[in-house]
Amino acid sequence: MIEEADYILGISSIATEEYAECISKKVLEGVTVNIIITPQVAEILKQHPYSEKLNLLHNCDTFKLNSIDKNFKMGLIVTNKCLSLTLARKETGRYDITNGLISFNPKAIRWGERLFEYYNDHL
Repeated sequence: MIEEADYILGISSIATEEYAECISKKVLEGVTVNIIITPQVAEILKQHPYSEKLNLLHNCDTFKLNSIDKNFKMGLIVTNKCLSLTLARKETGRYDITNGLISFNPKAIRWGERLFEYYNDHL
């Protein structure tokens, strides 16, 4: 999904090295990437190996990383081709990627863009 993206909008309350690697690669290719993270993720990104990747992207005009003042459990990725939304399970507070929503429908993609803009407007 990320590899084929012409742009990426994301909201994340988790950090993984794989996700960071994919995002870094797309930014260095010139793809516009705008990510919103929680304070918890912001602290993680200050540490190795994430801090090194962020230093490489620091001067890239196509990359925006913003932190929102709220902790929440959501993973949203919106590209020109796909929407992926994952929420944490109420019982455990953990992500269950087997219960996430993935859609290639243009209406779902537009909905995901509006959800991203809502959070972006409330930074």
